[in-house]
Amino acid sequence: MKIASHEVIAVDLPLERPFMSRTTFPHTILKLKTDDGIEGLGWAFMAGPIGVAFPKALDAMVELLHGEDPLMRERIDGKIKAVTGFSGPGVSHYLRAVINFALWDITGKAVGQPVWKLLGGEESESVTTYASGWLWRDYSLEDLDKTAGELVARGFTSMKFRCGAEPRMSDEAERARVVRNAVGDDVTIMVDINEGWDIPRAMEGARHFEAQNVYWLEDPINHLDVRGYAQLVNATDIAITHGEYNYGYEPFGPIIDHRAADIVMIDAHHVGGIDAWKRAADMAGGALLPVVTHLSPEIAVHLAAGISGVKTVEFMPWSFGLWEKPMDIDSEGKLIVPQAPGLGVSLNEDVVKAHRMDV
Repeated sequence: MKIASHEVIAVDLPLERPFMSRTTFPHTILKLKTDDGIEGLGWAFMAGPIGVAFPKALDAMVELLHGEDPLMRERIDGKIKAVTGFSGPGVSHYLRAVINFALWDITGKAVGQPVWKLLGGEESESVTTYASGWLWRDYSLEDLDKTAGELVARGFTSMKFRCGAEPRMSDEAERARVVRNAVGDDVTIMVDINEGWDIPRAMEGARHFEAQNVYWLEDPINHLDVRGYAQLVNATDIAITHGEYNYGYEPFGPIIDHRAADIVMIDAHHVGGIDAWKRAADMAGGALLPVVTHLSPEIAVHLAAGISGVKTVEFMPWSFGLWEKPMDIDSEGKLIVPQAPGLGVSLNEDVVKAHRMDV
């Protein structure tokens, strides 16, 4: 089996609700085809000038992989790294991730098994998840109250809201109070700051969030401040969660060595694909630290079902419009695990055609 051809497609996918003034989100899709007719899918969402250039970079990179055996992921990843590594972290890891996803999809389809089984998972119908595509910083208190209640009614038992934009900590604390009151005591809530604070403000915020039984405080300070994160872990009772901003699996070493996280968050695109994600998760697991996924639930569901130590999957619907059958939760609020071979997703070709962009 060899890689025989490919197609790169750019799609400007409409969003259910504007996100940071955006009404659409650009996606790049890779169709990777073998000489015996198997097609694997990989994708990434990426906005701005890099998002415009990414499809062309991906197309040029995959052209160099024609004739390679898709089962030899390490060889292929090394080839991509050799060509793109000089550019530093970021685009190189996104290229490696999108191609790696397509290779895993091909492998699963070739042997007739879902990717999570290939990762070693036991029989699985669902995994724990949390609602994350709502409750943004631009939500008013009324919007927070209404939407959080709607998410509970929809069946979610866990959800994440955002803080970090308010000038007064009392206003940040009020957002946490509103969400807690809207969902009740039995629903798990988490908060994401996206690196918006320094250490003193994070300490202050942690006390307010602990009062509302917020489960974790995510990315309160700059991800490069490993010692600062260790300080927060030691000084607060709330679970300090971070790692999504790391490119490659290597930066997780210092985090783990310094016990600078209570929960390690890993992004499959940022680290360079499923194989790199597993390396990062193995590092955390070796230190008995739990891990959680970041974005891309279509990929993350396989990681959670296939790898031990994954606590929950982020339910982010940004890519759901691409698929014939979007992901969903079951009656217990858990994410349904695909049972079809490969990644278990099929493109909605009508949507792709309607929102395709020239690249």
